[in-house]
Amino acid sequence: MKDVLVLGHHLATELGFSDSCDTLGKWMSHHLAEMMDRVEREKDAEKKEKYQQQTVELILKIWEHRSSLNGHAYPLARFKGVIDSLSILSPEANVWERNRLGRYESLAADSFSMLTNLYRALHFIEFTSLQSIRSKQIPPSVLTDEEQTIYDFLTSWAQEEMSFRSDQKLDTEKIETHDSLKFFSGYIDDLCEKLNLLKCELSEK
Repeated sequence: MKDVLVLGHHLATELGFSDSCDTLGKWMSHHLAEMMDRVEREKDAEKKEKYQQQTVELILKIWEHRSSLNGHAYPLARFKGVIDSLSILSPEANVWERNRLGRYESLAADSFSMLTNLYRALHFIEFTSLQSIRSKQIPPSVLTDEEQTIYDFLTSWAQEEMSFRSDQKLDTEKIETHDSLKFFSGYIDDLCEKLNLLKCELSEK
């Protein structure tokens, strides 16, 4: 029951922060917050237990429809697509890397590698945010086996990503701090320069 109430605090907060046009979400947030407050303030043990049970039932009903909730109430939702995209972000997918026969192939290999590094880093930052949210506000006990599998996969991938960027001599701390915008801006500029060189090479073919 404790885990469900922790989840309730998360839902009440996130539904309250959802889009201003989401009237239902705002109402649910307000209603849930009131019920949880009533549980905390109640001194009579019998009434407190009754209110707590009603609150738990409401939290579980809302959580049943988590995939349709707005905002970050169900943070795992937006990461299902990440898993699909990871398969094409592997360094092994760079066919030009194994076939650097000329300037065109070399530029193509470099461009693909830089794009891969960029997307992997962006995915990593997203998942770092998810880790922080879930570890503090969404207890593992409220996730299904499938959801836990998704989270475990992403956790494993994130660990591999740390090793990957260390091997590539990318500055992990810079990517994870407030300097990330400056880092990505410079990296994207370098990528654009590489793509322009590739464009010129293609025009000469």
